Amino acid sequence: MAGRFPRLPGLRNDRGGNVLVIFALAAVPLIGIVGVGIEYIRGISYRARFDKAADAATITAITTARDYISTNPKNEADPTQSATALAVTRGLAAFRANAGSTLASVPLTPTLTVTRTGGVVTANATYSASYPSAFGRVLSIASDMAISGKSASSLTLSNYTDFYLLVDTSGSMGFPTSQAAQVSFAKLNPDMKDSNGNNCAFACHFSGWQGYGLAKANGIELRIKTVSNAVQQLVAKAKTRQTLINQYRMGLYPFVSFMETAVDATNNLDALTTIDLENYMDIGNSSVPRGSGGTHYENLFPAINAKVTRIGDGSTAAKPVPFVFLITDGIGNNQYWYNSTGWTGSQAKLLDATLCKPLKDRGITISVLYIPYVPLASPYNTNVGYENIVVNGLIPSVPLTLQNCASPGFFQTASTATQIETALNAMFDQATRQARLVAAP
Repeated sequence: MAGRFPRLPGLRNDRGGNVLVIFALAAVPLIGIVGVGIEYIRGISYRARFDKAADAATITAITTARDYISTNPKNEADPTQSATALAVTRGLAAFRANAGSTLASVPLTPTLTVTRTGGVVTANATYSASYPSAFGRVLSIASDMAISGKSASSLTLSNYTDFYLLVDTSGSMGFPTSQAAQVSFAKLNPDMKDSNGNNCAFACHFSGWQGYGLAKANGIELRIKTVSNAVQQLVAKAKTRQTLINQYRMGLYPFVSFMETAVDATNNLDALTTIDLENYMDIGNSSVPRGSGGTHYENLFPAINAKVTRIGDGSTAAKPVPFVFLITDGIGNNQYWYNSTGWTGSQAKLLDATLCKPLKDRGITISVLYIPYVPLASPYNTNVGYENIVVNGLIPSVPLTLQNCASPGFFQTASTATQIETALNAMFDQATRQARLVAAP
């Protein structure tokens, strides 16, 4: 045998060709492993594109829902269902636009849901799909590669809020705002001068009386004017802070003996910008809607309670969160002036805080701005001396009485022009924050 095949023993013992055999045997799994890596990278690329598309879908959905709820184009009592349906449609369109050509390789439609809970709109998108893997089939590992992902977005809607501004325009709001001006004005004003030459410290706006005209002629700002200016600042702020169409309604209600409507609650905030509250002072005429003679909280609160008819969670314009802003010095007076019979006599008294309870029980928040009644210095004008003594005795009890009227935490005190403007702004900010809490899920 060895003679006939002399090289056979050498071939049997030669190991040089094994490298090629081993490489050939290893090549298949190596190529498969590289292929799986390529498939993995391709899967990452697909998922990144779909994740971006899912994010676009949820963001588009929540902004679409917000905009629809804000505009409420069909004037629905509750536009939530229509808003979420449109949000899904546009969200899916955003997904397709952002996924682009990737959908040709991996066709899929995500699951997109849009919900509204109170003042929060939430969108959730999930997707899952698979694509064929050539390398996986070669290795008999898997014929398809799976990818999946999700996205969630949410936003808190602003809330619809109604503001009812009750402004005390009785005679006591005819004080000059600054204490220095009060002293100088009293020396100028001849109204009701007594036999000792003591003048009246109020700028009364009655026919034939000089106080109001003297205050205007001498550039002395009265508290009612200071409040009027602050109200205009508040209206301007509300106009710039709206993020929903017709988000805020405001009404302005001066009161003396009765509540008068200067501007009924409206979402046309420009209607309030022409109002000068000095035009609603007590003018000594009982025929005007606000009457004359006193500060009658017992007439005011039932009137505003009847005025507030819409109480809700702020989710729609038909369900606003209501706030009553009471701006007053806190001293009431049971007196009336009747054109035919004259005064009934001064009867200064504190506000009865139980008058506020029916409003609060209905879910109406009462926010109070207390503008302190400045104690009248002696020697008193003897024509009103008894009233001054009574009022000075009541003043220390006013803050607690007004706090009891206000909803918990909704009480401000301000005296100067800057303080009054700052306080009204703070009341607005506090109200809008509270409105969001009311509508929170």
